[in-house]
Amino acid sequence: MIWAWKLFQEKKTPIRPTDEPSTLVADGPFRFSRNPMYLGIILMLTGVAVWVGSLPMFLAPIAFFIVLSIVFIPHEEKTLERIFGDAYRDYKSKVRRWL
Repeated sequence: MIWAWKLFQEKKTPIRPTDEPSTLVADGPFRFSRNPMYLGIILMLTGVAVWVGSLPMFLAPIAFFIVLSIVFIPHEEKTLERIFGDAYRDYKSKVRRWL
């Protein structure tokens, strides 16, 4: 997650999902997942659920995954396709959404 965040800083592209990206970042952890920051958050939420040891705590990473998959990621993907066109479509065909 931090590696991906630093790459965004280096390439001077916004990290907030509501801001329009200025650069298509496809190196670093983005070679393995199109969403390494979201994946990191889900893993952290899962780790907290394991640490707490409470079954209801596992609802947080599941709910977050569902909201990301239905709301945020499709919107981000449309924006990336609009801005970067074939370069993003090519990247999308080579790298999975999660892992």
